[in-house]
This record gives sequence, C-alpha cells and structure tokens, in this order.
Amino acid sequence: MCPKKYPAKRLKKLEVGHLKSGSSDVKEIVCGFCQSSELSMATGPMLHYANGKSVQSSNIFDSNVIHVHKKCIDWAPCVYYAGETIINLEKELERSGKLECSSCGLKGAALGCYMNQCRKSFHVLCAMKILDCRWDLENFSMFCPSHSSLRFPKEKSQFGEKSSKNNSKLTQTNLAVSSRKGVTIQVLCGSGLSTKEKFLLVKFGATIGASVSKYWNPNVTHVITATDANGACCRTIKVLMAILRGCWILKIDWINACIEALYLVDEEPYEVSLDNYGSRDGPKTGRLRSLDNAPSLFKDLIFHFMGDFVPTYKIDLVDLISAAGGFVLGCKNKLVAQVRDGRIAPATAFLVYNLEPPQGSMLKEEGPVLLWKREAEVLAATIGSHVISDRWILDSIAACRLQPFTV
Repeated sequence: MCPKKYPAKRLKKLEVGHLKSGSSDVKEIVCGFCQSSELSMATGPMLHYANGKSVQSSNIFDSNVIHVHKKCIDWAPCVYYAGETIINLEKELERSGKLECSSCGLKGAALGCYMNQCRKSFHVLCAMKILDCRWDLENFSMFCPSHSSLRFPKEKSQFGEKSSKNNSKLTQTNLAVSSRKGVTIQVLCGSGLSTKEKFLLVKFGATIGASVSKYWNPNVTHVITATDANGACCRTIKVLMAILRGCWILKIDWINACIEALYLVDEEPYEVSLDNYGSRDGPKTGRLRSLDNAPSLFKDLIFHFMGDFVPTYKIDLVDLISAAGGFVLGCKNKLVAQVRDGRIAPATAFLVYNLEPPQGSMLKEEGPVLLWKREAEVLAATIGSHVISDRWILDSIAACRLQPFTV
C-alpha cells in the first residue's frame, strides 16, 4: 500500500522511504530523500515516521511508514519539529521528488543553492562529497561550486554590508545603541516557525550580529516562536528548555517591531504567556526564577520510568529532567533498595508512566496506559513514592512550578 499523498505511479519515480527486498527476502530500508540505504557517520541514523510521529522499531516495516536519514532531515529546508511531531515531511518529500540531484541525477534533491537564481539542487550527502561546495553549518545553507565565491548573510554582516533590502533596517550601529539600553542578544533559536518566518529570523540574526541556532543549546538567549490566534505557542522541547534556562520566549512580532523601530525594542511586551495546552506564564516565571537564582525546578527529585516509551521521546524527557535538576534512575531494584536503606526519601521519588500508548499498539486503546499506571501504583504503595504521568513532567516545566500529584 502506498503512503498517503504518494500514488503508486509517483513512487516508481521517487521511492519515498521504501523497502527493497533482495533474493534472500531481507528487507532493506531506503531513505525517501537520497534514495540510499547507506548508514554512516555522515548519514546519521535512519529515522522512521508515520503521520508525523516517530515509529517504534517493531512497526518500521508497516506500509505507511516513511524512512529518512537524520542528516537528510536536518538539511531539508521546510521540515521542522513541533514537540514530538515532525512537520512538512511529506510535503518536502513531494517537493524534492520533482528535483533531480545535480550530482547523481536521482530525484529527492531537497537542498538548493543559497543563490536564489541558481536552479541546482542536491542530496545533502551528494553535496558533501563535492569539494567546491561552501557551507554555513550553523544556518544549514550551502553555495554550489558555481556560486561559492558569494557570501552568506552573516559574512556580509561581518564585512559591514547590508544583508538584504527588506531586512536591512537594523544595523550593527543600531545594535550598539540598543546595547547601551541593557539589551543583549547572543543566540537566537526558532520554534515552530514557518519557512518565511525562519528566513526572517536568519536575516534578522545576521543583521544584528547574533547567531541563529536550528537546535536548542544552552547558549540560546532568545527563542522566537510561532503562536496561534490566541497567542499560544506550541509546547516544544526548545520552549521547555528555554523556560528552565530562564531565556526570553518571544513572538515573531518582536522581530518585526525591532525592524520597524530601527533598534532592539523591549522584549517583555512580546513575551509568550500561553502554550497550546493552556499553561500560563511559564516563560516569565522561569525567567524570574533564573534572575533570582532560585533552585532548579526538580532539584533532588528522582524519576523512574515504567512501561513503554517511544525512544526519542524518552530521551527528550530524560534531557528535560536533567536540565530541571532531577535525576533518572533506570533500575527499579536500585530504586527500591535505595528507598529502603534511606538513601532516597520516598517523597522525592517519582514513578513515571506513559499517558498515551505507543503508536501501533495491538492492545485496546486504554489497555497499556491502565496497565502501566497500575504497575506504578503497586510499586508506589510498596516504597511510598509518587505516581505521575509523563504529562505531569511537561506541565510542571511549562508552568515552571510543580503541579498537583494527580494521575
């Protein structure tokens, strides 16, 4: 069965993350972008998605699953993550499926030359093998050999040139003036932005001399996020990490206001105060806690996961807990032993179950959740710990305060 939006006729031309069967009937997974099954340090791991969600290893051979190299996703211009959901993957595969790689001739060439008028496109892995390609690894941009003498926006900024007619109102001189007002910009990071908004963010960063990071890192000072009609942002790993770090989390309107005013305007009127789950004032609370040098949100708390979690989601949860000052103990027997001998106080131990069953679960819809919750409750009754769902962790971080212990 062909994946949705990809009729069989097109699949013959563009193998969208398909499976090849050899003479031994061993299935070989092929990337939907570069059409290769190769796995190496250059390609990164092969990732698997269905309906925008990461797929567990036991379900990767289902007919609706799309397979893509991590490196190919990283360099696909329109693909981004909103929480655990990958956005625009199918659309980007469809778009790149019409573009032949200027190196190997196969379709799926998502990466274009940064020179707007250039018609060349490449698989990122093919372009990496071309010595004369020039790269901006920080902003995921590339000049093909024909245009490698041109400068990226951040390079133009360094040489005092205007980056573009539409976004050149802010200059290094304006930044110096606004810095005297106490505004400091170091690293910008976008969250859930459209392609047009991403482009504006990169141009803005280049103009004011700030770095723009595609991924979260501890050096980020300002997260610029998309918001809906109610002013709510999507709850992403970037937003949650920024709350814990006390960073500014701002609407894209802040950039537009800076461009209009010709200087860096005060951030507070543009600070996000609501997320798509209804949590309020987490960004401001996190920022004020950071200014007050308050203890980490999960300081001295111990977490133990029970039940099944999608591996990538579990990694994100572990990273969030660590950033919040908590500790994840993987072994149940160690947890029980350390509670009983007094090394862990029962009130600081949290048993975490997954509120949603993994995609493709063969059990009844509520079956896995109730089973995991029941197992956690039995263990909690034995050692006197708390039982929480994964949602409690996210809600607590989003509000930057511990939530009631309701399950």
